[in-house]
Amino acid sequence: MGVYLSTPKTEKFSEDGENDRLRFGLSSMQGWRATMEDAHAAYPDLDSMTSFFGVYDGHGGQAVSKFCAKYLHQQVLQHEAYSAGDIGTSLQKSFLRMDEMMRGQRGWRELAVLGDKIDQVSGLIEGLIWSPRSGEANNHFDDWSSEEGPHSDFDGPTQGSTACVAIIRNKQLIVANAGDSRCVISRKGQAYNLSKDHKPELELEKDRILKAGGFIQVGRINGSLNLTRAIGDVEFKQNKTLPAEKQIVTANPDINAVELCDDDEFLVLACDGIWDCMSSQQLVDYVREQLSSETKLSAICERVFDRCLAPTAGGEGCDNMTMILVQFKRPVGSGTLEEQQEQQLLTDQTATTDKSASGSGSGPESESGS
Repeated sequence: MGVYLSTPKTEKFSEDGENDRLRFGLSSMQGWRATMEDAHAAYPDLDSMTSFFGVYDGHGGQAVSKFCAKYLHQQVLQHEAYSAGDIGTSLQKSFLRMDEMMRGQRGWRELAVLGDKIDQVSGLIEGLIWSPRSGEANNHFDDWSSEEGPHSDFDGPTQGSTACVAIIRNKQLIVANAGDSRCVISRKGQAYNLSKDHKPELELEKDRILKAGGFIQVGRINGSLNLTRAIGDVEFKQNKTLPAEKQIVTANPDINAVELCDDDEFLVLACDGIWDCMSSQQLVDYVREQLSSETKLSAICERVFDRCLAPTAGGEGCDNMTMILVQFKRPVGSGTLEEQQEQQLLTDQTATTDKSASGSGSGPESESGS
């Protein structure tokens, strides 16, 4: 579904970075779509021991995905649960907080500035007229001051966005997901999904949708939306008798916490423009193959896009594409993946007289069919 260009926009916007714990590369490409509605956030040093990565796949416009990329990580940081070490709770509350922040005059203005060009002008003008003066509001990001104005009763955006976020602190990895973007980890070459694609056919999702007064038609909620959790999409969140978590569409994320080990090689976060074309295992295999000769991680992301891009408009390979690749740095002396494999081969050869079977590494959640 969607409007396509006559020729795809294949210009890629890429970034690489690292710290003492990890390296990352990311890229995004508009492709065949008439507009670019994906957004992303990469903060390898969210604080001194924490990294934050997120992909946001917008639908109906770009404003909500851009809003999430701008504000979600800030909300995580400032939540009291984060200070107490409860990253999962701070993530869950921050996902739900996005919907709250996008309401009213302030929410409308922020979305207008982030949205299409016509809205941007209106938003900037209203910002000059209606936003609090510097003496009236603290501009620090944790003070979301309300504003009065012509859109004070704005209930929230009809457009929406997925959100798939990974936070890494020491050996702890916490993934929060709402929608059909996906986070996958490679553990000794095996792909493990750390998030679940929220689609209408899932029983848990279907049950919530029906109880909230919605219906599913041709695989879409109310015949319209083909994912069941998202930030925004206010028209699916109108049941005043139910909390945010139980609406037809909810921003409430699944939270998955994993303890990282030496077998963990890299992490991928990507929007469904990638997963429509490659399974989790196929992508892991491709990335591992590329890592043997390519050190620039964003270049690997770019090659994935080229591999997925459809030759003609229509069907798979025509969506916006965004991918973040995070490679874990190994402790000093552990060597590269290839060096470890060589060392393991030597160990195996010298240990033929002592054949003790080693267990096959366990995984967080084995890949279910894509």
